[in-house]
Amino acid sequence: MIDWATLTAVWAGRQMRFVPDETPVATPRPCYVVVLISDGAGRYLLAHIRERGYCAPSGRIEPSESPDAAAIREAYEESGAVLSRLHLIGHYLLEPCSVAEPEPCSAPVFLAQAERIEPLRPDSESQGVLWAQLEEMPALYYDWSPLIETVFRYAEERREALWER
Repeated sequence: MIDWATLTAVWAGRQMRFVPDETPVATPRPCYVVVLISDGAGRYLLAHIRERGYCAPSGRIEPSESPDAAAIREAYEESGAVLSRLHLIGHYLLEPCSVAEPEPCSAPVFLAQAERIEPLRPDSESQGVLWAQLEEMPALYYDWSPLIETVFRYAEERREALWER
């Protein structure tokens, strides 16, 4: 059993932890989204973001945009993925939200499957994409941590439970 309350990381200068969707907890306002795009065979699509490197598509929720809509948009902008499945699996809790926002916020984490991958737009902040097995990620992933590894393993468990019924 994972003790999510004690599994934390520092990401971009803030404390981060994960709360699975089945854990009843009040989450602060969502400001960002993270999209874990699975191929259904144990690989995840990583975007190669300028000045960061490889990571899951993610980004800020725009004003008046829902977290689901932000996940669909970020997945497309950063990886070219047109999503066919999208499931909320939990939230990252960030404290502080950012340098300019000292209060906590959350980042809903979605498990997704791509219907197709389109070419990246010329104005994308992504320099390319890569499908990677979990075992390959420590050498590839920007700011890899035990927390991020555990969230990917949790996503894989959820994928098996949701998509292989």
